[in-house]
Amino acid sequence: MIKDILVVPTPRAAAVGPFAASVAHAFGAGVRIACPAFDMVAPTFVLPEMPVEILDGAREAARGEARARVEEIAGLLREKGIDPRTEVISGTFDACAHELQRRARYSDLVVAEQPPSEGREGEAALAEALLFGAGRPILFVPYVQTAGLGADTALVAWDESSTAARAIGAAMPFLARTRAVEVVSIEDARRPRSADPEAFARHLEAHGVRARGRRIADVGDVADTLLSHAADIGADYLVMGGYGHSRLREFVLGGATRHILQTMTLPVVMMH
Repeated sequence: MIKDILVVPTPRAAAVGPFAASVAHAFGAGVRIACPAFDMVAPTFVLPEMPVEILDGAREAARGEARARVEEIAGLLREKGIDPRTEVISGTFDACAHELQRRARYSDLVVAEQPPSEGREGEAALAEALLFGAGRPILFVPYVQTAGLGADTALVAWDESSTAARAIGAAMPFLARTRAVEVVSIEDARRPRSADPEAFARHLEAHGVRARGRRIADVGDVADTLLSHAADIGADYLVMGGYGHSRLREFVLGGATRHILQTMTLPVVMMH
């Protein structure tokens, strides 16, 4: 069940608020909004020479921007009958990421917006930090998204991996209310066939999910193959595992996961 949603907006996020409202209404869930305000980033040899007033002014400006973003989204949710709890989390990137990961573990779902394709590297890094460290499913919303949560068709990526199994398990509340679910495995001539989408579709059907399995041809890139097929079947959202690893606090996404986040054209439920 999804009863507690954490929304993590960034300063330029525009689609995440309306979409989170549609998810909250679909599940009758409460909403918390936690917006990060990152401290100024500067070379270590510069910071000791920088006047305290400049550092304090930059921190307050970041907090003010985050507070304005929180209130904008909270106001939108209140107009839709949802009264969210709100907070601004400020500090270094590592401190903010750690606190957001902690808060995510007290929720059923995290809703965040797709990182921008250019600039704002901190937003992309935050998305990766949430995916790796939240321990909860992350619903990434494309920054061009205008429609709310749909329930007609879902695309599920199945490659027999543990990350895919976890992501699909976490997405069961979504799948259970969707009219048609297509489980796909990508045919790859470089590796022997192992994943069985038809068998996994039967597993979902045992849980009351209306699903079918299908093998699709690889068009040269996993992300492009999934997004192209999602467009072909008119999918409302995609469910897939978030691939990668964390080493010495450095987040390293797999190529398919990073490409999906960069080029996504529909909401994506991921879990690492």
